[in-house]
Amino acid sequence: MSERRPNYLGIVAGAIVFFAWGAIWFTVFSAQWIAAVGKTKEEFAAAGFWPYVISFVAGLLVSYCFDNMLWHYERGNASKGAQVGFLTGVCIFLAMLANLSSFEVRPIALMLIDGGYGVIGFVITGAVVGALRGRATRGAAARAA
Repeated sequence: MSERRPNYLGIVAGAIVFFAWGAIWFTVFSAQWIAAVGKTKEEFAAAGFWPYVISFVAGLLVSYCFDNMLWHYERGNASKGAQVGFLTGVCIFLAMLANLSSFEVRPIALMLIDGGYGVIGFVITGAVVGALRGRATRGAAARAA
């Protein structure tokens, strides 16, 4: 294993992709999501831009975590990143979401919408971070040779 260096390009790219994925997902499911949450569009609008800032920062943290996990593999690549994203999405994100949703007595539709966003988003983000980590690793190996 090489010295641990974060792949900042991969981390930022992963966060951008995760943010864009959220925009697409919640645009497609906006009516169902708003109904399941039980709030009005006006109530969401009152929050201003902060949810978007928090969403992007969360994407940075997810991407950093994936980059760190992929560093531990011999070869980080898009496939391994998608695998890490899927396992993390199902075993951590979806498991915790189901746990919290059951105690909060949230509608199953909300859990499915939020869960789909998280699991699919983690797979896509993991693939992007993995692809860019693999590219950086190959570049460093070529320079060292």
